Amino acid sequence: MTGPGAARIARSDLMLGTALGGGGQGKVWAVEKRLVNRKWPVAYKEYKPDSQGQLRIDALERMVAFLPERPLPVGQWLAEHAAWPAALVTEGSQVRGFLMRQIPDEFFITLPSGDRKAAGFEFLLNSLSYVNMMVGSVTPRQVFGLLLSFADTLERLHGLGVVVGDLSPKNLLFSLSGPRPSCFLIDCDAMGLRGDWVLKPVQTPGWQLPDGEAPETPEGDRYKFALLAVRLFLHEQHGKDAAALRRMDGAVADLAERGLSRTPTDRPAFNDWLDPLRRAFDSAPETWLAAAQAGPQTATGPTAGAPTAGPGLFGTATGSTRPGGSRPATPRGTTVGGQVPPQTSGPFPSGPFNPPRSTPQRVPSSGRAGSVAFWIVLAIIALIVWQIATHSGSGSSGGSSDSTGQPGSGSTDTRTEQATALHTLLAQNADRRRGVSDAVQSMMNCSDLQENRQVFEDAADARASLVEKLDALTLDQLADDLAPDLHNAWQRSEEADRAYVRVVDDVSGDCSTSAVTGSSAWQDAVSASADATAAKKDFVAVWNPVAREFGLKTFAWSDL
Repeated sequence: MTGPGAARIARSDLMLGTALGGGGQGKVWAVEKRLVNRKWPVAYKEYKPDSQGQLRIDALERMVAFLPERPLPVGQWLAEHAAWPAALVTEGSQVRGFLMRQIPDEFFITLPSGDRKAAGFEFLLNSLSYVNMMVGSVTPRQVFGLLLSFADTLERLHGLGVVVGDLSPKNLLFSLSGPRPSCFLIDCDAMGLRGDWVLKPVQTPGWQLPDGEAPETPEGDRYKFALLAVRLFLHEQHGKDAAALRRMDGAVADLAERGLSRTPTDRPAFNDWLDPLRRAFDSAPETWLAAAQAGPQTATGPTAGAPTAGPGLFGTATGSTRPGGSRPATPRGTTVGGQVPPQTSGPFPSGPFNPPRSTPQRVPSSGRAGSVAFWIVLAIIALIVWQIATHSGSGSSGGSSDSTGQPGSGSTDTRTEQATALHTLLAQNADRRRGVSDAVQSMMNCSDLQENRQVFEDAADARASLVEKLDALTLDQLADDLAPDLHNAWQRSEEADRAYVRVVDDVSGDCSTSAVTGSSAWQDAVSASADATAAKKDFVAVWNPVAREFGLKTFAWSDL
């Protein structure tokens, strides 16, 4: 039975317009002549038959009923920040999908090709040259503003019992057009509500939690937020090194490093992020160049409208709407269902958007000299200790691997186990190169560009996942060059795949073979591919003797 607040609308009563998109679960259409709460354009998501078979209707009903049951200001806030399910769509006795608000206009970008795309965070997780071309200039201050907005959103969602789970850069949209940077969440039916999930939770490749950790927890959201914070300043879609973020703000970098802990209870709550992010937003450098010149930053200061229930929710629109179009979100203070919601405090400090920035504190020259001297002395001590350890190790077999391949005191796996684990990982990437090669050739012929784009994206995501799995392996009983060579090979392959995605974006409006090969992204792909090939050749030269030793499969460099 449907809960008391779960509205239902027959599919036959909908006038479907432009197809807005689709994915593995279903397809989304614009709905004409209906508005959410008489002001927001409507979208309809219809599940595919295989997804409908796995659908938990009771959980979807609870999500739909959840919004009208909230106090008016809470519902207003939620509907302005997410495309939350707002009504079930039925066909006979079957639930086929649900209605939601369309993505607001300010959360779209227009690509150089002229295509209009949802402004997913995936566009920001690339080199600055790519971001400048696809999005425009994005400053360090705006990045901190986006993180602040998103941390505030997640903190409020967790307070409502909502867990995002698959916190993917494709499901998180950004806007830099308003008075403050802001975020908007889509695919809300994939979120968890008080422990319930409409469909089985999934994780985006490259954004998985540490092995064995359940994805549907607040602590999982905290881990993935820390990943996002680090990668926005790395300008890439992989990696966990907080050094680039630390050059901007030490306090925020400390939070990110804690957030990436493999112990879920060690990760800071989102409320702990808010004040440090506000201070970072206030004092961030004007440009990325200024940030690079400033050096590592240390912390300063203290430590760190919704659809209403009842008639009119999806009433007939009084005016026509552009098919597939969107309208800006309702400004705060406007009426919702005939009422004026109270003003709620947001994550940003009050005052103008461009407050005076504090000058980054530099270490006095004498301090730098003292620091250099300290590190020199420390390096000398480390060298002496290393020489002693090496000499001792050469005269004793107690801490080294013996001829049977048994590990020394620092390892828990035998050489056989480590070689087998690496072989298993290599097999997961088998035959992927052929699919990418075919897509490259198709792209050069200007055929099936969007399908090819998806091939490149999937391959890049898969390789990012393989890199993470590789980094998690213990390979200390094998040759020293194996892991670094393979890591470099897959990472550069991923970079090539993402460059091919950019090529498609560049030429989608006016494609020709010369346009493809003349794209700067094409040159990036060629360079990354060449580096990947060299690393793959180095890897197989070391791997194949190991494989033959243990009766495992040998590989040609092209297999990787």
